Amino acid sequence: MIEQERRLLDRNDLNKLYELTNPKLSPKPTLHTVVSYYENEWRIEDSHLLRGYRACNRTLESKVRRYEAKGAWPYQCQLGIGLFENDKLIHVLIAKDLGVKPSSQVKTNLPLDDILSAIGLSRNDVM
Repeated sequence: MIEQERRLLDRNDLNKLYELTNPKLSPKPTLHTVVSYYENEWRIEDSHLLRGYRACNRTLESKVRRYEAKGAWPYQCQLGIGLFENDKLIHVLIAKDLGVKPSSQVKTNLPLDDILSAIGLSRNDVM
């Protein structure tokens, strides 16, 4: 089965996420999946800390699929990746429905790549 990857963040948000998940960045920013029910008040949807560029994208995609199945996203709520500083939300990368990547652009990877991405490393870092 050919896997399709959804586009949920625009180019600017992807660049910002890439900067925030840089393994060399110290101290590491605190990232959480956040939800807002159009009250302009964001709350943490999942207390699990997000680490790594691909892990953030996949987590956001799974949350969008879950809320979309309930019929809540994008009509009744917004989802995004929240950047926290000193337990205070300072910025949100809001998910938008931008379609899917063509299957020719989706990279197939091994479980090792997923594990390394989750801990903020690449194959080049461990070789």
